[in-house]
Amino acid sequence: MFIEVGDIKIHYLEAGSGERVLVFIPGWTMTADIWREQIPYFAARGFRVIALDPRSHGQTTKTEAGNTYHQQAADLHAFLQSLKIEHSYLVGWASGATALLEYISSPETLRPEKVVFVEGVPAALRFEDCPGTMAIQQARTLLLGFQDNRAKMTEQLVRSMFKNRQPEVLYRELAEASLKTPIGAAASLYFDLFTGDRRPALARVSIPNLILTDSDNRATGEYLKSKIPRSSLEVIEAAGPAIFLDRPQAFNQALEQFLGEH
Repeated sequence: MFIEVGDIKIHYLEAGSGERVLVFIPGWTMTADIWREQIPYFAARGFRVIALDPRSHGQTTKTEAGNTYHQQAADLHAFLQSLKIEHSYLVGWASGATALLEYISSPETLRPEKVVFVEGVPAALRFEDCPGTMAIQQARTLLLGFQDNRAKMTEQLVRSMFKNRQPEVLYRELAEASLKTPIGAAASLYFDLFTGDRRPALARVSIPNLILTDSDNRATGEYLKSKIPRSSLEVIEAAGPAIFLDRPQAFNQALEQFLGEH
């Protein structure tokens, strides 16, 4: 499905019905279909489930301008308004969590009921008090690698998202979906992600929230929990960054329990 939002048409998947609306946002260059294990699961449990392709991702309109997480937050706001969704549960993965942090710390927000940060980081460049980040040279090397041989780097990225062996068809589908984001848009978003410092926004999160992470990123999860009010932390063992595909049952149960709490 598509809906016109400002200067773009946003592509989204939808399943289920009901008053409880659960919205999933993918990470850098990934698409709505990456939530394939969550959409039917939560639709069967009484949720109206929506997963979207952000600006310049997947089947959503590609633009040369506006490829920032601040704009993704504005697009999300307009998207929810267009669908007349006033109360929702928002789930963002990786840079999707960055867009959520931008959104819920903005004064122009349709206040969600709860929010979930999956593998989120408030700052990707290295700071003394913030674990799990990288040095500028590492970020540069990664970005230049994508410029030199994007297909190879994308395949490596996709495989690095898992600890458990996945079907080759899944790796291929995720890589093909990632490559739909134009390299210019991907580079702009990468630059925004790795130069932005959103640590000050953490204290402005005023709604119940869950931090979901894998065991390798436990330190970052604990840092977020220490800085975000009303937060809880769930660490899922034996999973890569794409927890929801690597260990979907554990992820779904943790998310379902959080959404069921009042």
